[in-house]
Amino acid sequence: MSARNGREALPDTGEMVVVHRLFTQEYRASVGLVRGVAAGDTARGAVVADHLAALGAMLTEHHLAEDELVWPRLKDDPAIEPALTARMEEQHERIADVLGRVEQLLPAWRAGADPALRDALADALDGLLPALDAHLGDEEEHILPLVPGCFTAEEWAVLSERGRAAVPKTHRLYMLAALGEAAGPDRHTEFLGRLPGPVRLLYRLVGPRLRRRTKSRLHGTRSAGPVGAPVA
Repeated sequence: MSARNGREALPDTGEMVVVHRLFTQEYRASVGLVRGVAAGDTARGAVVADHLAALGAMLTEHHLAEDELVWPRLKDDPAIEPALTARMEEQHERIADVLGRVEQLLPAWRAGADPALRDALADALDGLLPALDAHLGDEEEHILPLVPGCFTAEEWAVLSERGRAAVPKTHRLYMLAALGEAAGPDRHTEFLGRLPGPVRLLYRLVGPRLRRRTKSRLHGTRSAGPVGAPVA
């Protein structure tokens, strides 16, 4: 593991912590979202299905970027025990299996809002949570502390760039607001500091309202429309 010059900018691993919180926050809420769609309510089903498809694309890319950019760099690090590597690889496989099951169920459920498919989908999402919690916890406890010694800030930033690019355009407003909530009070200043100047100013002005509006559309407490629709 190579040491970095202390004067160089350190990799921003805190951003990944907030992204992890986003996944946990949104997938935990998704179980109730799916179970709350009435049989035959294809309008609500389409909104929730689109949200799940966006989340799935983001989580898949998050893990793909780790597989391609992080694990090859860290696999020979003596600070990482082989048992940890094996456990995290198994967690990736379990998560990928569930995401594949969700992707398989979504089209038919979206089209007909069948209650049996709804329940199967909700059960799959519920089963995802333990593996997701364990995997993200292992990353934050064991992997992120090693990053500053193995990656430059520029190298690590590639993961963030790939993650942002994986967010569907129709869901970017929703995910921005959801990230702000996921940041929480302890990381809110860091979250704002990562935003481009004009976006930061806009978020300071309308951030709470943005979250209420985008979240209410997804949960069906506001008139229908894409979850990323502009705030009125």
